[in-house]
Formats: sequence, C-alpha cells, structure tokens
Amino acid sequence: MILTSANLAHYLMARGLVTPASVVDGDFAVVDMSRRNHNLQVTRGEAPGLFVKQVGDWDPLSAETLRREAACYWLAGNDPDFAALAAMMPRYHLFDPARQALVLELVPDTESLGEYHRRLNRFPPEIAARLGTLLGTYHREAGGQRRHLPEDAVFPRAVPWVLSIHFHNPSHFGPVSPGVRQLLGIVAQYPEFHAALDELRGEWRQDALIHGDMKWDNCVMPRHDDPSEAAAGLKIVDWELADIGDGCWDVGAVFQAYLAHWILTMRIPAEQVSPDHLPGLAEFPLDRMQPAIDAFWSAYAGTRGAGEESDALLRRSVRYGAARMIQTAWEYLTYSPQLTANALCLLQVSINVLTRPDDAIEHLLGIVTGKGTGDRGQGTGDSGMMIGIANHPPISIGIDVNRGSADLKSHASP
Repeated sequence: MILTSANLAHYLMARGLVTPASVVDGDFAVVDMSRRNHNLQVTRGEAPGLFVKQVGDWDPLSAETLRREAACYWLAGNDPDFAALAAMMPRYHLFDPARQALVLELVPDTESLGEYHRRLNRFPPEIAARLGTLLGTYHREAGGQRRHLPEDAVFPRAVPWVLSIHFHNPSHFGPVSPGVRQLLGIVAQYPEFHAALDELRGEWRQDALIHGDMKWDNCVMPRHDDPSEAAAGLKIVDWELADIGDGCWDVGAVFQAYLAHWILTMRIPAEQVSPDHLPGLAEFPLDRMQPAIDAFWSAYAGTRGAGEESDALLRRSVRYGAARMIQTAWEYLTYSPQLTANALCLLQVSINVLTRPDDAIEHLLGIVTGKGTGDRGQGTGDSGMMIGIANHPPISIGIDVNRGSADLKSHASP
C-alpha cells in the first residue's frame, strides 16, 4: 500500500495517531514532499503535526535503511543507552514494517543548515558549536557499549564504502555517468589515494553510534535569523545510514561540508585562470567559515571529553573528511556528462588533505593544534596553497580546470 494524500488520513486514524474529529473539522492537511522516499507532512491546526516517510523503492536495501532509521528513533525513547539522542531528533510515533512506513513528529517551520547559510550568507559559530555539542554528546553516550541485544542487530557495523572505492573495477558499480567514470579513473591512477584509504580503513573503530550521512541538509532548525534562537532548536534527521562505527567519520563529514561548499561555489570561468586565483572565485570565502569550523571542533572535543587524544582525533577526522569528499564529488557528478572543474578541485583538495592533514588543519580549517581543547585560534587562511590543481605538491593530477578535463597520466611532483 502506497501512502498518499488521499489515503493517509484513514491510515493514521486506524492507528490512533489522529482522530476523526481532527480530520473532518477542516484543520487536517497533507503536503506531499516526496523525493527519493515518499514523504508526507501532516498539519493539524494547533495540534502537533506528523511527518510520514515511506520507502520510494521497495527493494531490500531501502527497507533495511528505513528499518535502521526507525530503530534509532525507537532506541532514543526506550533504551537508556541511547537516551542522549532524544533531545536532538524528532519524536518517534510508529514504524510499520509491512508498509515500510515511519511516522515521526513534524518539526514545524524549519530549514536546513545549508538553507540557513545560503539565505543569510553567514556561518555563525553559535550554530556550529551547537552541532559539535550534539555530535559529541551522542558519540560519548550512545553505541559505545558492547551489547548483544536483538535491537542492536539492525546495525551492520560496516566500514564506509568509499574507503574501498579503489578496489573495485568501475563496471562493479553498475551504470554511472561519464563524469563518475572519470572520477574513478583518477582515484585508480594515484597510489596516494590507495595508501591513504587503506590506512583509514585499517584505523576504523566501532566506538560510537554514528549518523553515517552527516551533512547540512540533515541538520534542521527553526527558521530564525538570530543564530542563538536557531541553534537552540537544532535537530539531526535522516538516520537511515546510522551504524555503530567511528565517530571521526561524522566529524570529518562536517569539516568536508564546509570545504565542499567553498569549492562548489567557486565560479570558475571558461577562460584560462591561474589555480592560485581559484579561492578568490568562491561565492562563500573560506576565511568566513573558519570561525564556525573552529567553534564546531572545540565544542565537539570538549563535549566528547577528548582530552589528551584531542589532536589525534582531529587528525583522523580531517582525513576521514577528505575521504568523504571523494563521495561528495561522486554525488555531484551523478548526472554529469564529464568531470567538471569544481569536481576536480574536490579531488585535488581531497588528496592534499589525505597526504597533508596537518597543513589542512591549520590552513584550510583554521584550527591551531597543540594548545588543548578550548584554546584554539584561527589559522593563517592561506587556502590557496591547498588547492594545488596543477602544480602544487604533493601531487599534480594534470588538471585543466577551465576545460573540465583531466590528463590521467602520472606527474611526479618535486
């Protein structure tokens, strides 16, 4: 049964989630927000609304990930080991495995973190710090215990697929765009990618519940211009890829969200441009994001209680973020007929961060290490040296960013 605007009221009434009176009184409304999944928003006047998610494709993988998301919401309200999640996610109402449908509280009048940044053209440290506090809380409190309970079987304890991307023949990925095929060719060509990804896969831990798909679109908050008001209502949604894994993966995903936004807003012209000038072409310059990045990390490290391990956690998180950037480039190229200039920049920054994480921490992220949690400052902001599109160490991919093409022949760097 596919849930629709026409049949949803009957479905919810049969399960006691709405009353007949609330439907016939005229304040019951359904808005279809479907994308990959069937998403329906229910408003009921002054009464709390509902958000209904049903799988879009009735295949085993979609069913598994929705079941995993439902488990996170259920655990937050019913298992003391996961209670820290409750304050940072919408309230759980129902999971219907027969119809592959999940019913949650509707958080009204919200926008994603990405929408907030684009709407106001700013990156408030208050919001970033709140996000760091939320991640640090659930990484510290949830999922780190060694349990053998039936409800935990939903978590596969898997390593992110992108850490093994270089092992696969491109044909193993099925139909992909020409742009993605070029991306795979670059990753396959460079042993620096292979060595770094192998190392990160070997370092993978299973020490916390992780969101698994941490990005700005999955962070929602009240639509307030005041960053303090917005931060207070910040929620994390879409837990379909949650797992027991390495908390540094989520942290790195937040770092790369800022870097990817910087890179993907570079307006690279058709005419020839020096790679050194690329950072100046970004619609959202990196130095305006660095205070937020620093606030995020400081709040995270302090909340999780990283202590003496803070710098080591930061370094691992930054490198995991660089690996996640390869996945971001893939997603960006999903329907692209060729490898674009911005995607090439993502790959070059990824390989530079993977091989030079300490430089990235200081020059890209603006975090000064070695002073302990809470005593960090902004870096030099010398972001240009990290782009390295054609002639910066440690590697030259031989990219012409103006044509969106890549010379896949190896070029040893000095």
